[in-house]
Amino acid sequence: MSQLERLARPPSQPVPVPTPSPVVVGGRPLPPGRFARPLEWKRARYSKLDFGITVAGAGLTLAAAIVNPGSKHVRGPILFDKPIEERLRAPTVQQQYIYRDASDTGLSLLATWPFFVDALITAWWYRGSRDTAEQMALVGLETLAVSGAIQGVTNVLVSRERPYGEGCGQPGLQGRPANALDCTGSTHYRSFFSGHSAFSFTGASLICFEHTELNLLGGPWDAISCIGGYAVAAATATFRVTGGEHYPSDVITGAIVGTAVGWGVPLLHFRRPSLGTIKTTGMTMRLVPSGTGAGVVGMF
Repeated sequence: MSQLERLARPPSQPVPVPTPSPVVVGGRPLPPGRFARPLEWKRARYSKLDFGITVAGAGLTLAAAIVNPGSKHVRGPILFDKPIEERLRAPTVQQQYIYRDASDTGLSLLATWPFFVDALITAWWYRGSRDTAEQMALVGLETLAVSGAIQGVTNVLVSRERPYGEGCGQPGLQGRPANALDCTGSTHYRSFFSGHSAFSFTGASLICFEHTELNLLGGPWDAISCIGGYAVAAATATFRVTGGEHYPSDVITGAIVGTAVGWGVPLLHFRRPSLGTIKTTGMTMRLVPSGTGAGVVGMF
């Protein structure tokens, strides 16, 4: 509208204001009329039950990290452990420490990516949905808490000696000093199953689930994010064997548990129906409070 048209318009007639676009990409609303799909959390929301599960899971994870493993230990390789370990294990203690540090880096990346990159940066800033970002972060916390609880409790109950345990106090390239923390601390008997592997695959599954279900980036980028997450998780798990921290059976079990929890917990939220809401073809009916009773609102 030109300035002349604005001046000619009667004072009682308001100037039309364009409706802003609800779609945000790159931190900026799209121009009105440009088609795009807004980012929206359309599934069951994080509830009090979920909060209880998160607190219980986090408590069990912390308790398992404090409590010493059982006094009856499991030792030695099983099934396919020995031939795979002999091929992957680094020949010297110094090289094993390098791979161990690399696995710590992979774990840190995958445990934080769903929160800081996918939720905070992608969902909140890039797509402009604070609500979706909050739900993603809360469900992610619940998922990691459940994964940590399963791994921690199993770790304490099984009390399996780590592969380097047989070399504690022994001379040689792979021998570790008998007074080293690896040999004297409770971590000595926390081999089964691998926490690094479990948490890494939990994080990778969260990344994959969020990108495929919510289409956070669109195009090939969601698939690339999913594949990249699992690639880093696989490398992290492999480095635990190369670093002499775990047997192959430890990291494989961790990968299976982490993947199952990483997909299972979010899937419950995405498939669980929202109480009070019934969807039919073309219409959504919701139960709402009304005075001393309740009413039904239908939306086409």
